[in-house]
Amino acid sequence: MTRSAVEQLVETASLTGREIMERYPDRQFFGFTCSYWPEELVLAAGMEPLRLFPVNTRAMPPELPSFSCSLARGVLAELKGTGLKKLAGLGQAQTCDTMQCLGSIAQGAFPEQVLELVPPVLLAAPGAREYYHEELKALWQKLLGLSGEAAKEENIAAALNIFQRMRQLVRQVDEMRPRLPSPLVASLLRAGQLMPRQEYVTLLEEAVTALAGYEETGTGKIGILLSGPVLEKDSLYLMIEELGGRVLVDDTCTGTRHYAEDPAEEAGAGRAGSVEGLLEQVARRHLTMPLCPCRHRRLEERSEYLQSQARERGVRGAILVVRKYCEPHAFDAVPVAKALQQQGIKALVLELEGADVGGQERTRLQAFLESLG
Repeated sequence: MTRSAVEQLVETASLTGREIMERYPDRQFFGFTCSYWPEELVLAAGMEPLRLFPVNTRAMPPELPSFSCSLARGVLAELKGTGLKKLAGLGQAQTCDTMQCLGSIAQGAFPEQVLELVPPVLLAAPGAREYYHEELKALWQKLLGLSGEAAKEENIAAALNIFQRMRQLVRQVDEMRPRLPSPLVASLLRAGQLMPRQEYVTLLEEAVTALAGYEETGTGKIGILLSGPVLEKDSLYLMIEELGGRVLVDDTCTGTRHYAEDPAEEAGAGRAGSVEGLLEQVARRHLTMPLCPCRHRRLEERSEYLQSQARERGVRGAILVVRKYCEPHAFDAVPVAKALQQQGIKALVLELEGADVGGQERTRLQAFLESLG
């Protein structure tokens, strides 16, 4: 029996990086770990971007201290093993100290194949756009060197079109959140960070059409804003649903924030097939996308953004996830929680070792959701 597009995407979302590469042996995959990594450049250079998620969140590679986050430790353990040796390379966007160290250490597993990108920390600083454009230009040449491809206008135009369409489709899925189970939406979005992007767009188009007639509603569900780092599994989403909640805003690194659209998509359309057009569009999108705790434009902007999302979606509570030992999200959770509570939106700060939740988290989540109900 032929599986539906929704079933195929959900199944793909559960695969590891090694399993993805085994499924597509004819593709050249390039690994990355952060939403600030420019996937469009990877695809335009002839490789498939593959987001790396930890398989073992309790891994303790000796190169990193035990108080590093499980994302960095798990990814490094995979890189040192045999599972990811077929990667064409690894891209590291320098966002926090731990990920910066991971990029340097990974050179041992992938000599000459680790490419680093340093997005500006203060995105609105004078000269930030010019600086970032030069960073992307240098990265583009390195990606071409790894892939062995020449810059082709048709490849650049195709990559930009694929990502534009993908983000439009994700927006449609995001608008369906009130009547779709939260774990389903999380899986649909995570699949797009693993599988070849053109195939993802094709399947997601079919899935959006099928889900348009989905009858389940969120009647009686408590609307939740979820914010935090990478969530490589659906465990937390599933528990929220089981306890009577529904994620209406997903501001995680693997959620809707990862798919933020370019606010001026048509600007520079005449140069869509040029290298300069590609670099301009990537720079513009990264400088204007919703902030993560590692980047800044104004002191209060991230809190104001989450407040506006909470009001727009009518959420009744916010769950702020902090991955253990993730300092940027830990520092960020305090002012964000305070700002949300001042707007009458209760907030729960939930620390997790990885993406899995257990009995202790269930107790806290249940008490929190009951307080909202």
